[in-house]
Amino acid sequence: MPYRGCEMDEQELSKTGRTRTRKFWSAICLAVLGVLAMGFGFISGQGLSGDAATFAGVIAGLGFSCVLVGAVAAWWNRPGDTRWMSEAPQGKRDRLQAQRSRQLFLFPAVALIFLALALDPVRHVVEGDGRLRDYLWILLPVLYAWVTAAIAMGWDHNSRANRRFLEDELTIVIRARAMTTAFLVLMTGATAAFGLFLVRPEFGAMGLLTALAAGGGTAGVRFAWLDREAGQDG
Repeated sequence: MPYRGCEMDEQELSKTGRTRTRKFWSAICLAVLGVLAMGFGFISGQGLSGDAATFAGVIAGLGFSCVLVGAVAAWWNRPGDTRWMSEAPQGKRDRLQAQRSRQLFLFPAVALIFLALALDPVRHVVEGDGRLRDYLWILLPVLYAWVTAAIAMGWDHNSRANRRFLEDELTIVIRARAMTTAFLVLMTGATAAFGLFLVRPEFGAMGLLTALAAGGGTAGVRFAWLDREAGQDG
């Protein structure tokens, strides 16, 4: 396929094709593992109660998530789709940046929801009545905060695989400003949580969880907001 200014050259076309094929089969394997995990969770959870039933439900839930992610990834990288072959570099850059912005707005919102659901489990853990499901609820907002911060820092797989489309001098400046704001939010929240801990330990634990979620969410939202403003100015 001869090179044209708006299309990929032969070497990049071949490399991208191999990458998409690898992603497609990896997604299929992930979906199959998800189905097996779902089956194992449902079968092993029959007749159980308490923490054992909760653990089986978590396995089934994780399996469902793997099936969903695998199905979406397989569809996006399906062999019959050839639209990516003629995608202009600027078009791909805009698409990837828009996708990153959506993730940086979506994940903090999900973390906020899980944070609200995790406050009561935090109280149970501090009071010594914590069960497995309480610890799982507590981990979810922290996990999403880390995922959001990783995307903002460019540490996720998509950012590393498409670095030449997502990294430039403006991105570095935006990232620095976003992480500075997130650090201030995290330090302020952690300091407030420490003060609450001295008065009421359970409030201190809730405050620390809130600070972590707020720090990660601020990094993502601030980055996406500055990136969108830069795009409008451009």
